[in-house]
Amino acid sequence: GLGRTGQAVAARLKVMGLNTLGVRANPKDTAHVDEVHGLDALGGLWERADFLVVCVPLLGSTRSLVSGAAFKKLKPSAVVIDVSRGGVVDEPALISALDTGAIQGAGLDVFSTEPLAKGHRLWDYENVVVTPHCSAVYAGWDLKSVEMFSENLTRYRHGETLANIVDPVRGY
Repeated sequence: GLGRTGQAVAARLKVMGLNTLGVRANPKDTAHVDEVHGLDALGGLWERADFLVVCVPLLGSTRSLVSGAAFKKLKPSAVVIDVSRGGVVDEPALISALDTGAIQGAGLDVFSTEPLAKGHRLWDYENVVVTPHCSAVYAGWDLKSVEMFSENLTRYRHGETLANIVDPVRGY
């Protein structure tokens, strides 16, 4: 996805010299992204990914988006990085892909059930990095949150449109 998170990831990947492909509901040129595709093109992009960075909201249309069918299309050298929401990556399909060598490894920050249970199989892989849903946390995030709140409070008091409004129809 090429929302705020996906665009931030793409900017960092471009600095490292990587070719970036992105998918968004409304394809349009996006800074730091070499190719932007619509959702209908997703099925043909899996096999091109060296790193699949998942940055989408959990919606009915994105639940299990990264499924067994997707893992079968990825390169065996591909690494899946999930910073989206638990449920977007089909965890049983991910485990199967890791067991069979269908992918090289994974970096996982979100899970269907959080925190990830102590006995969960994903803890057992040497080629999987597990983090506790903290990919959005960075030095100064708490101050940024206060700034955003203060800005919205000022906007509210002046009758202005608030920033970062969630669209209940879109789900994000």
